[in-house]
Amino acid sequence: MRPLVLALGALLALTLGAPVIGVAQEATPTAETAGSELARTDLRYVVPYTPAGLNPGLTVTATEEGICGFASSQALDRPDAWDCISASSQVYDPCFENPFVLPDDLGEVACFDSPFSTDVVVLTLTQPLARQKEAPDTGMSMAQAAGVSIDPWDLPWAVELANGEQCTLLHGTLAILAGQVAHYGCVGGGTILGEVNHQAPRWTANYLADGDYASSLVDVVTAWS
Repeated sequence: MRPLVLALGALLALTLGAPVIGVAQEATPTAETAGSELARTDLRYVVPYTPAGLNPGLTVTATEEGICGFASSQALDRPDAWDCISASSQVYDPCFENPFVLPDDLGEVACFDSPFSTDVVVLTLTQPLARQKEAPDTGMSMAQAAGVSIDPWDLPWAVELANGEQCTLLHGTLAILAGQVAHYGCVGGGTILGEVNHQAPRWTANYLADGDYASSLVDVVTAWS
């Protein structure tokens, strides 16, 4: 993989037309209000590292040793995102590398459950990253299992909907409902059917609430990568 050299000193929020970088957060505070007035979906990148090290806004919940041998199956459009495993055989995905270290340094990665929390697990690498990973994972392994073809931005790592739901891309075997793959699990128990529609400035997703018999089209307030 080509070394990532990002001249980024802080985490900034970003809109779809003019991307800026965002830190993981507990929630988008005005999701309901933003949904009613939304002109375009807010697109945010998580960048955990600054030139001085891990961003001080993040909380390290554990530090372990581990290795990262595969491209992330969660942050599909990120060439700096990895699927990693700790020395205790715990799988973490996505884990983001530090772009400010030298390519030959083992360094560390910061692993997230979701971008809606500032908690991270730091893995100290015991083997070099596979630098031949040149391009973002297209998600084809997930898509092939469901018989569909997708682009990375069809499936952002996580989305926040105008109804306040926070949804994160699911791991492993995916259910098929109404002929659509249920790619996302949401905090409130619902799911998103199919891919996120990002053809217009205001993205939409087909959301099925827990216990409902029919899905509805909901605006995507924020998409995370």
